[in-house]
This record gives sequence, structure tokens and C-alpha cells, in this order.
Amino acid sequence: MRQTYSTQLAWVTGIPVLFIAVAFALIQSPEVLESPGIIAVTVGQVVPHPIEEHEHCSSCHSLKGIKPYPLNHLGWNDESCTKCH
Repeated sequence: MRQTYSTQLAWVTGIPVLFIAVAFALIQSPEVLESPGIIAVTVGQVVPHPIEEHEHCSSCHSLKGIKPYPLNHLGWNDESCTKCH
């Protein structure tokens, strides 16, 4: 009885958690749905200003910053900016 309850509880809580995780992943990278085959890695535009003394990208590039980043960049930290840009 207790094992059955534990198994049912795992299914009832696990499925919504999995659904939410997939939903957030698709919000972060909606281009995944556009290509059914191999996903190509795209490189962002070249940064039009010197990076030195501007290491904190989020000070200007946030949702309400001087030049906001797109919504699919939400949740990325400053160190990840220079991996693509």
C-alpha cells in the first residue's frame, strides 16, 4: 500500500515538473522547434563597443536597460555573453 502511494505520488509530482522544465527550456531556446534535424549553433553579432571596462553586460543589457536583450536571453549571466558575442 505504501509503495503504491509513493509510486503514484512520484508520477503526480514528476510529470508537472518535467512539463514545466520543458516549457522553460523552450522559452529560452524557441529555435529548437524550428529545425527538426541537427540544431546549428549560431553566433551572435559582434559587440560594437570595447569589452574592456564593460564586463557587466547586464548593467546596460537587461529587460529594462539601455539596449534590452531578447527574451530568449532571460536568465543568462554576464559571463555567458562573450561565448556567443
